[in-house]
Amino acid sequence: MKDYILNSVIRSLKEKKEYYLHSIPFYILKPFPDHIDTQHIINYIEENIPSSFLTNIEGIYVGEFPELKEREIHAMFKDGVIYVSSFQDNADRISEKLIIGDVIHEIAHAVEEANHFELYNDLSIEKEYNGKKKRLVSLLKQEGYNFPEKLFFSNDHISELDHFLYKTVGYDKLSVLTAGLFLSPYSITSIREYFGNGFEEYFIGDYNYLKEISPAVFNKVVSLLDMEEIYEF
Repeated sequence: MKDYILNSVIRSLKEKKEYYLHSIPFYILKPFPDHIDTQHIINYIEENIPSSFLTNIEGIYVGEFPELKEREIHAMFKDGVIYVSSFQDNADRISEKLIIGDVIHEIAHAVEEANHFELYNDLSIEKEYNGKKKRLVSLLKQEGYNFPEKLFFSNDHISELDHFLYKTVGYDKLSVLTAGLFLSPYSITSIREYFGNGFEEYFIGDYNYLKEISPAVFNKVVSLLDMEEIYEF
């Protein structure tokens, strides 16, 4: 993967397909579909996400990456880099808003990595997240699903939980069951995704709705933004 990225970056530079998000290089290893305006995506994120939130990110790469396809995800933050699918395989279903959301979600993981203590030391997010999972466990049992409760409350079972939610229950049904409880079925999987979805909702969704259903996450995002304003002076 490293050789592929290096060769693609060199080719990208020759073809002038390098952009910058604040000061972070944004490499186009394989372009988005023709109807997607990459510069618009970058401009939106720059206007809404403080540059200090990107200090833990070395670069952003757009292309086709085997790990994304294997995990059936659009983007990921790994080893200081955000990888984003170019979406060439399903161009007709892709929008700039979706890509913006994916990038912001991965920025959330970088922010979480850099501010882990500030986010979790008072346990407010953890308590909120676990309380919602307890409610969901009750709802699923009322629907007739049988499963060990440790599936929802052990970090050793995250992949099994993800499979159970995605394959056994299904995201369509979960979306109905968790309306007003979780922002999305994916946010149930782990506390990292719970925070990531909340961060994304704040900047590209309805932050008033986030404040209503996930006040602990809302308050932490506001706190991070307040810290950013203090450091600017």
